[in-house]
Parts: sequence; structure tokens; C-alpha cells
Amino acid sequence: QSRGYWVNYLMSDPYQDISTGRQGGLGLPLDISFGFHSDAGITPDDSIIGTLAIYSTGLNNGYFNDSTSRLASRDLADIVQTTVVEDIRKQFNPDWTRRGLWDKPYAEARRPDAPAMLFELYSHQNISDLVYGLDPRFRFAVSRAVYKGILKYISYANRKDYQVQPLPVDHFGIEYIGAKKIRLSWQPVYDTLEASATPTGYIVYKSIDANGFDTGIIVNDTTFTLEIESYDIIYNFKVKAFNGGGES
Repeated sequence: QSRGYWVNYLMSDPYQDISTGRQGGLGLPLDISFGFHSDAGITPDDSIIGTLAIYSTGLNNGYFNDSTSRLASRDLADIVQTTVVEDIRKQFNPDWTRRGLWDKPYAEARRPDAPAMLFELYSHQNISDLVYGLDPRFRFAVSRAVYKGILKYISYANRKDYQVQPLPVDHFGIEYIGAKKIRLSWQPVYDTLEASATPTGYIVYKSIDANGFDTGIIVNDTTFTLEIESYDIIYNFKVKAFNGGGES
């Protein structure tokens, strides 16, 4: 009930005249409001309840305060739901259920003064849904699909191209090559669902003993050679792929 008000408080002008009856806020520009939920419901067999998206267009004659049509919420809901369901069908279950796109006055979808949606990923009661829902690989894939859907919507709304951040690298290894020199190596993971997610480079981070990681070194290859200071120090390394969309 309160989430829509919270969104509006974040967005509202902190200096507006309170005599208008509207409370000031923090003046933060928000692109969307997104509520991530699981739903209820069971089936008597092994079928999937599946994924539902909810938006609302009925308030304020169908417009947000900046004159944007509230049908933008439907665009957001459709793009996110489509991206998630398609990715689940390609990676996990080709028969995953796509439920409706509901235009209903749920408070969480109606009250925000920005494009908003509620996302019911699956049923937390149905065993067939939870077989996937408890799988960390499924959770990662769904979270990435949600991110991609939101990215696509914001890019389309602003008439800009988008690039999806790369997947984490794998086959990470450390090889001793003598004279306190070591070679780090890894392999990129290419996203078969998103061509734009190809990495353009890598960042190698290092920490010493229990200290935090440094700001990293950009590397264009899949290997990196460095000289350590001492054999009595514990070194920690991590490697991130990056492109124009961000870091893995």
C-alpha cells in the first residue's frame, strides 16, 4: 500500500509550496517503479502457474503529472514479461506459462507518478514452479532477464540504443611462470540470448591479505601477467568482463 507513496516522495519537488496540499519530497528523477513478487496458486497436476504482469492506467485521466501517457506502464510490463518468459522458455522450460497483462488499480501500480508495474514471477505455492524457483541458475537467468527488459524499455522510451552487460567470465586460473611472476587467465562467456552482451575488455582486480580490492587494471586480452612482491602475502584476484553496458 505504501510503496507508491514512497516512490512519489522520492520524486516530488522538495521546494514545492505546501499550501497546495502536496507534500515535498527528495526531487530524485525516477524512470520506473518495479515491484517484484511471487504469486499464490496451485495446480492439481505438474503444470506451471507462470508469470503475470500488472499495470494501471485509470488514474488522472490516463496521464502522469509530466503528461506522459499511463500506457507507458503497459509498455514496461509487456517488455519485461516478454523478455522473462522468452528467456525461461529458451533456457529452462519451453512450456512456461505466460499469464495475462492486467490493467487493474492495484495501489502499487496505480499510485506511482512514473511508469510502474507489478511482476508476479511464479507461484510460491505450486511445486512445479518452485522446482525452478529454488534453482540458483534460474534465479540468475530471471534476474538478468528482468534487467534486460527494464533496459530495453528505458532505451526505447528515450530513443537510444542499448547494450547488455556481459556475463561473468569462467575458466579462471593462476599459473606460476617463475621469478615471482604469475599469469592469470580466463575465458569469456558469450550470451546466446543477447548479441550485444559480448565483452569488449576485462578488468583485473587485486587485493592483499584481508584488504579490499583495488580499482582494477583494464586488460584487452584473456591473460594478464604480473610480478608479486613476496611469497608471504596472500593475494586475491577477480576478473570482470565489461562493455558499453557495464561490468559483469
